[in-house]
Amino acid sequence: MAHIINNIEEKLVTGILAFFCFISQHVSGNTRIIIGNWIGDFLRLLSKKRYNITLNNITESFPEKSISECKHIAKLSYRNLGITMFELMAIPSMTENELKNKIVYENIDLIEEKRKLGKGVILLSGHYGNWELLAYTAGYFTDIPVTIIVKPQRNKTTDKILNSYRTHYNNKIVSMYKAARPIVSELRKGNMIALLADQSATKDKDVFVDFFGRPAATYESPASMALRLDAPIVIGFSERQEDGTYRVQLREILYDDIKDSEDAIKILTERHVKALEQQIRKRPELWAWQHKRWKHTPRKKG
Repeated sequence: MAHIINNIEEKLVTGILAFFCFISQHVSGNTRIIIGNWIGDFLRLLSKKRYNITLNNITESFPEKSISECKHIAKLSYRNLGITMFELMAIPSMTENELKNKIVYENIDLIEEKRKLGKGVILLSGHYGNWELLAYTAGYFTDIPVTIIVKPQRNKTTDKILNSYRTHYNNKIVSMYKAARPIVSELRKGNMIALLADQSATKDKDVFVDFFGRPAATYESPASMALRLDAPIVIGFSERQEDGTYRVQLREILYDDIKDSEDAIKILTERHVKALEQQIRKRPELWAWQHKRWKHTPRKKG
């Protein structure tokens, strides 16, 4: 019986997703934002538990802000989620000109410059702005093969549909649970890896670094791979503008000065996490606060 119920639920979710995909591909960019806001408001009301996690994350990170300010950030954060989801569904219908008008890289030549070193490029970002468009267009605009590291969806059909959009222009998708070997292979070929490193990692395997004044378990793989293969790390965030377009300013996370340090992985991780925090502080409503980012605490020594 449980299997039958799960099967029905999966088909229902898939049908709803297909419907929204059809709508997104047949409306204007402004309408997508309006509908994305509605989706975000629905998600906010869907789970009180998740909303409380979201609001607590914000209030703990910005103790100087009033509760009304934090609630406003939470509301807009949910809306950003809705917009990101709905805009992803429109990708198959977007032309090259539409994409170039939608997201503008101020210095995309940095990726091409670093790729010429022959060691591949690690493109880092977070769940900020429209991270889906960032990963999707970085390879498309540079003509550099990109492997996007993703967390699989529980609904396999939904996962297949979303990944088909992410790979619409020949990007490749790899599950984060099977990513180690493909990352090494692609970087050694001189290609680009795109990944998000802002969700909570394992408390025993990864490293704890300061994030908004609190220790947060953080994936060490970006720093570890960069140091191991001498691959450059380029970080960027798609910041939504008032007209619904996005602007991206890329920057390299340097680490030449710490290569021989025993704590090189932790120091490099601290550097890219600091870059993320600086961006979030600039526009906190554009980050996904819904995740349990601080669910783990460091083990006490001794």
